[in-house]
Amino acid sequence: MKINGFEWQNAKILVTGASGFKGAWLSAALLEMGARVYGTVRNQLHPASAFSLLRLDERVIAVNADICDRQEVYDMVNTIEPDVIFHLAAKALVPVGLRDPRRTFDVNINGTLNIIEACRRLKVGSRILICSTDHVFGSVPPEKLPEGGFDEESRVSYGGPYDTSKAAMELLVRSYHSTFWNEVPAIGITRCANVFGFGDTSLRRVVPLFVNSSKDVKRIELRFRFNGRQFIYITDAISGYIRAMASLDEGNSRAKANAAPPERSPFTATYHFAIEDYAGEAPPFYIRMNALAALVARLFGAKVEETADCVDWAPGENRIQALNCQATREALLWRAQTSLLDGLEKMGKWNDAKGNPVLQQGLLQDEVHAVVSSLVPPESQKGSA
Repeated sequence: MKINGFEWQNAKILVTGASGFKGAWLSAALLEMGARVYGTVRNQLHPASAFSLLRLDERVIAVNADICDRQEVYDMVNTIEPDVIFHLAAKALVPVGLRDPRRTFDVNINGTLNIIEACRRLKVGSRILICSTDHVFGSVPPEKLPEGGFDEESRVSYGGPYDTSKAAMELLVRSYHSTFWNEVPAIGITRCANVFGFGDTSLRRVVPLFVNSSKDVKRIELRFRFNGRQFIYITDAISGYIRAMASLDEGNSRAKANAAPPERSPFTATYHFAIEDYAGEAPPFYIRMNALAALVARLFGAKVEETADCVDWAPGENRIQALNCQATREALLWRAQTSLLDGLEKMGKWNDAKGNPVLQQGLLQDEVHAVVSSLVPPESQKGSA
């Protein structure tokens, strides 16, 4: 199966963080596309996770490697010799970063450094996609947010430990890419808004928290009123990742030793994935927590109650996060197919399937198939009919 000229059939893919929420979905889609998938996998897996329900332990070739251990990463890359690497492994939750900042910086910065340096020194791999976040722009008051959100070339800033570790990681990647451009694979960076969908076992994330509360107890407890966020449904994020990897058209950067690098800022291709339309909100390109809670409550017949300690802004978290995806939409011919409302309705169905792993597995498999189908050019679909 080819996308933008890249052949996925029998491609050897390494997915770091393969057992995580996004990693599991990505691995499942790549397997359906005919790729051979290797992945770093957690020792303990939640039985209701996408990785477990899709039985990926039987299809993904598990690799035991701590990405913070330089030698383990070198051994992993040297043994697998992957064609491409999706680097998703990270400390990805804000509260985790606040409780253990040192580990967060170590995983998110040094783990990424080890991956890129292994490819550079071992001369392995043609492409690497580094998965970052919309947190990298720091805590911005609403009046200072660019119209439409931060675009793909906006400068990163600092915030809490998670946010800053990801911003520093991006600077490291760009430094390596522009300095060692003739020694490293083609590199791209992706930033996603808050991803939600089937098989996410972290109730710390706001969408599953609000949906489950609405469905189970008919009540949403609101702790923070005005923090603004964007969202993206998992299938749109995964299709974006695959399109982005396929579009790293530098090929093998090592083969371009005689070419001069372009300007540094856009040199490392950067892609944004988010739902950008929140009808009825002002401004309309993100939604505040109180509005999200009200929307979910209306959808599932629940009520919103502010907790006794409810405050306007969540301490230690960015006030507003918003991505402008225009350049990505044009470059990849990508757009979010699932609206926030449609995604929330899907999450309601997922909640209804709790305790029924067969039904949950079917829901997951249908959605994974839909991702792959959306990537096939219309002319290819006609030819195979």
